[in-house]
Amino acid sequence: MSVYQGKVIELLAIEKENEKVFLRIKLSFETEVELFWEIDRDTAENLITISNLTGNHKYRLSLHTTLDPHKGQFISSITKTYRDKSERIGFVCSVGYKNNLDSIKNTQSMNDLIKLPFLSIEQSAIDGEKIEQKNEVVIPKAYTFPFKWVYATLIGAILVLLFGFFNNIYLHKNTMNDTTIAKAQVKTAEVQLDTIESVVAPVSELPELVKDDTVQLGLPYLEIEDSVAFSLPAGNVALTFDDGPSKYTEEIVDILKHYKVGGTFFFIGMNVKKHPDAVRYVQSNGYSIGSHSMNHPKMSELPYEKQVDELIQSTKAIEEITNERVILFRPPYGAFNKQTKEVLYDYQEKMILWNIDPKDWMTRDAEKIFNYINKSDGSGAIIILHESQAVIDALPRIIEYLQEENLNIVSIQ
Repeated sequence: MSVYQGKVIELLAIEKENEKVFLRIKLSFETEVELFWEIDRDTAENLITISNLTGNHKYRLSLHTTLDPHKGQFISSITKTYRDKSERIGFVCSVGYKNNLDSIKNTQSMNDLIKLPFLSIEQSAIDGEKIEQKNEVVIPKAYTFPFKWVYATLIGAILVLLFGFFNNIYLHKNTMNDTTIAKAQVKTAEVQLDTIESVVAPVSELPELVKDDTVQLGLPYLEIEDSVAFSLPAGNVALTFDDGPSKYTEEIVDILKHYKVGGTFFFIGMNVKKHPDAVRYVQSNGYSIGSHSMNHPKMSELPYEKQVDELIQSTKAIEEITNERVILFRPPYGAFNKQTKEVLYDYQEKMILWNIDPKDWMTRDAEKIFNYINKSDGSGAIIILHESQAVIDALPRIIEYLQEENLNIVSIQ
């Protein structure tokens, strides 16, 4: 199983220096590093309003945004946690903030993340004017010490490397075992990621790049803007998989990886609790995950409160594993009503339906599944499949057919 590769952004503080505003964040991806993120003042003020960074809570920034079509505003969220309790709070953000999030989400290595123009490891904001919230300072002084330690470590590391070089130690491989090499790489990555290219290889801009021969990076994806989607723009097609996770999940992912195509998984909350490793495997390989309710009921037959419960429970089960916000939902049986739309609007999620259904759950026949899709127009299609051995058997032929039709097989976001 692949190593977990999800990105987690913890908000530590908010600072300003002159007319610039910075978020101090802890970014976890391959390793952990504290960074300054320059953002616009309006988004910063909105974050200040909903957070209290001097308290005992921790705050995790979502990597996703949604567009409120009624107000023409982008909405992101922050998850507030304390012990075993968590609360997700939405806030209005700027287009610039959204674009920055997309850059963080799509960058494929820590070495390239550190080079993004709005991120910095410099102490440019540490001694700046502090933004206050409820008459309290958002940034405690104690946060200045880790950066002093980083620079002290940097100086020490440079001296050690120079000493080792002049004593001809570095080239004697017999004196360095694998554990020593791994530790040295981690230390260097924490100290000066943008100068040590041998630690994390530079990432090409090509989407086909594969990291460590196991983690598929740069997969094609399409961000859905509509609150309810039955189809995609022409030239694109989405393979979606319902009712997982299951014993078939990882094999489906491996087939998608082999062909370097996108895929979207809609998980049932009860199955998430049974197969958490399968959820991690889907996420670590870069595929999209949505909710398919907690217990697979017909949403249209439930009152508003029960629909909320089905959505929130399943979303929470997934998010506790992935540490990323779930923004996609597929109603079981495609059954929804006005209240379902209201629930999704209230919780800022998008409903993903379909326009090609080979009814694989009924036939359980790989040949029939393929023939149905082969006779359909795949351009702009959202294809619904279910996790099963028959789908696994049919999937390579389905992908090859869609590729022969010159269609872009995307993950939905």
